[in-house]
Amino acid sequence: MALLENNAYRYFKEEIEEVGNKRIHDLEVEIESVKARSLKIIEEELNDTVTRAKDNELDEMNTEYHAQLNRIKLATHQEIIKKKRDLFESVLLEVKNQLQEFVKTDEYRNKMILIVKKINKEFCSKNVTFKVKPKDDVMRNIIKSNYKNDCEVIEDELITLGGFIAICNDKGILTDQTIDNSLEEKKKWFYKNSKLALKK
Repeated sequence: MALLENNAYRYFKEEIEEVGNKRIHDLEVEIESVKARSLKIIEEELNDTVTRAKDNELDEMNTEYHAQLNRIKLATHQEIIKKKRDLFESVLLEVKNQLQEFVKTDEYRNKMILIVKKINKEFCSKNVTFKVKPKDDVMRNIIKSNYKNDCEVIEDELITLGGFIAICNDKGILTDQTIDNSLEEKKKWFYKNSKLALKK
């Protein structure tokens, strides 16, 4: 009887151990599986977080790069505009200086005499007002000597270089023969056609 009980005890013990070991093994497999899934989820979340952080950082860097590039472009553009304007002004000043010398020459005087004679003949026969620059005695004398009809000569502070404006009061027309007007027209042409034109 004792032998039967020992055999039964051993049998149950082995059975329990076998079932227990199998159950432990299944649990270990399940734990490893859960652990692996959890680690994968955590790794994916970490990768997503890192990727998002990198993307955000890259976006910020990209935005800053474009902002800095735009600032550099704007500063360069403004510098170019300033240099063009300075160069244009220096050219204009040089031209004005040359024209102020030109109005002192015989060539200028002779040209003005021809224009005044032509106005006397073709523009208006009477009631003409001539505008000249202040204190321009040379132009006054040219008009008085070469315009044979009645006229009035007045000063115009807007004329700074030389020449004259003739106004036919009867017909309500005028002709601008000032060097100032000629310079203004050349300045507009130069400004439009040269590489000094300022583009915004």
